[in-house]
Amino acid sequence: MPFINYILITISILISVAFYTIIERKI
Repeated sequence: MPFINYILITISILISVAFYTIIERKI
């Protein structure tokens, strides 16, 4: 199921970017 894998990768990237943004705001 390549579509599900694509969704998981996209979600992982979004979480990484959001987490990085939160850290930058705290600092």
